[in-house]
Amino acid sequence: MKKVNFKTMAVFVIMAAVVSCLLLNTADSAEPLVIASSHGSPFSNREGTGMIDLIVKEAFSKIGVKIQIVPVDGKTALEKANQGIYDGDIMRVGDGIITWKYSNLIQVPETFHTFEFVGFGKNVNVPMTGWNGLKPYRVGIGIGWIILDDNVNAENTKSLVRVINPSDLFNTLMKGETDIVIYERLMGYDIIKGGGLSDIHVLEPPFSSKPMFLYLNKKHKDLVPKLAAAISDMKKDGTIQKIIAETVGKYKK
Repeated sequence: MKKVNFKTMAVFVIMAAVVSCLLLNTADSAEPLVIASSHGSPFSNREGTGMIDLIVKEAFSKIGVKIQIVPVDGKTALEKANQGIYDGDIMRVGDGIITWKYSNLIQVPETFHTFEFVGFGKNVNVPMTGWNGLKPYRVGIGIGWIILDDNVNAENTKSLVRVINPSDLFNTLMKGETDIVIYERLMGYDIIKGGGLSDIHVLEPPFSSKPMFLYLNKKHKDLVPKLAAAISDMKKDGTIQKIIAETVGKYKK
């Protein structure tokens, strides 16, 4: 029977422990991925507690990846994510324009929110009948929304006002300068509540609904199917619906 060399065994045990600690420390000290966000409240904020912040953080957490969400303007977010300076963009439309224009970005093919462009009215409270139904109304839209620029114009409205600042847009309703303003539903709720505005109605149904997606730089393509599965699971177990419901609930109190 061979004699056990306890000294050799001790060395192996110590080495194994050291290697294990090094691996754990490497995993813990891994730099978080930096995800750019050009969205404001209620979707995203500097504290990382916006509705989409929470959804995306949870999805990454499910696959064991830490992220840092940084606020950036819209064009810079896409350009730097495409260049790999940022690791991804938190939420964009999924109609193919993004990946066509920014070829280094990959869409995570599982939507987690739908942008709804709706009409808001103060003195008008009737069902909407699509873009062509705007003809009788003085309409206000925000500058910078391509979907609004493509569908709302002087020909299919009584008059048209374009406003840079969203708060100013809603103030045109309060001042009686417009009959309807068109904006994203939840962002509109946030402006109404934040500005203490009253008697403004959401005019149903939406003019347009756009599924939104997370995008990653192609250097992280291996994470794409994992994140898609994580988001799918979050929809199935109700996590996403709960976060959205809690956000919407704030505006109904």
